[in-house]
Amino acid sequence: MSNAFAARQWATMKLFEGVSRHKGKVLISLVITTLAMSLLLVAFTLSLTAYNSVKGVSVAQEMTIFTDQGVGSERATNLKETIEKQPGITRVRLVSPDEALGLIGDTDNTDLSFSTNPLPNILLATVSTDIPEKQVDETAKFIEKQPGVDSVAYDSTWNSNIQALKNAFAKFGLLTGGLLCGLILMVLLGSASLAATTPLKEALRLNSMGAPTSFIVRPDAWRAGFVFLLASLASIVIADLAISSIAPALSTALGLYHLPVTFQPLPLSWQAAFILVSFLLGNILGGLTSYLGYRGKI
Repeated sequence: MSNAFAARQWATMKLFEGVSRHKGKVLISLVITTLAMSLLLVAFTLSLTAYNSVKGVSVAQEMTIFTDQGVGSERATNLKETIEKQPGITRVRLVSPDEALGLIGDTDNTDLSFSTNPLPNILLATVSTDIPEKQVDETAKFIEKQPGVDSVAYDSTWNSNIQALKNAFAKFGLLTGGLLCGLILMVLLGSASLAATTPLKEALRLNSMGAPTSFIVRPDAWRAGFVFLLASLASIVIADLAISSIAPALSTALGLYHLPVTFQPLPLSWQAAFILVSFLLGNILGGLTSYLGYRGKI
């Protein structure tokens, strides 16, 4: 126990001794690490917020079912109940002729006045995005055969196109996210190497004396962990300031497309986890660069 405590006390002393002797390298390491972590936090926060907002937007298509002229509200309601029971139909809404005429007027910004409303009752059937094209066609054909139905307007390829878009966005996100994380990891590895300030001669001397690897690299590992800890705290502040400055403009821009998005900083629990992971990553990368630095000279 006393030897372990003495080893850690020695490592702590070497940690701050290295910071004191190599202020410039350690400061550069701190700045690089802070910028890299800030970029990662801003990108992750924006992506997470956008994803949480967009995933609630329905992309399911609606079959537009036109009833025959003269089909009253009672028959239209019965038809609605029949359609709701069909596979792949998640919801059916009945639009009365007056409501449909009002919607057309609102869309065209025109005043539509008729002595007799020419529109029939219309049913809007929401189709699940999980069913295949064949099932969509079969459901539409069944509806078309129902008494009182004049026509059905739909796109049988809608679900396939939506799935293709989802796959494309997922692959693009994985590719760009992977490249960004890989780039940032390489930057952090280089930054950790700047914090590894133990002289090569000292590391080789300790190795020749039979000191274990963990003992030799511990000062550099702890120093890098200390730098990464400070950088994580600074990057959280920088990321929060960046998000708060660009959030209003982004929210306004997305609001034009009816996508209400509210950008907020990460929860405190996530920030605490980020700080802990950063500290551990700094220890790992610092120890690794220190080990590689002296091991190749043996």
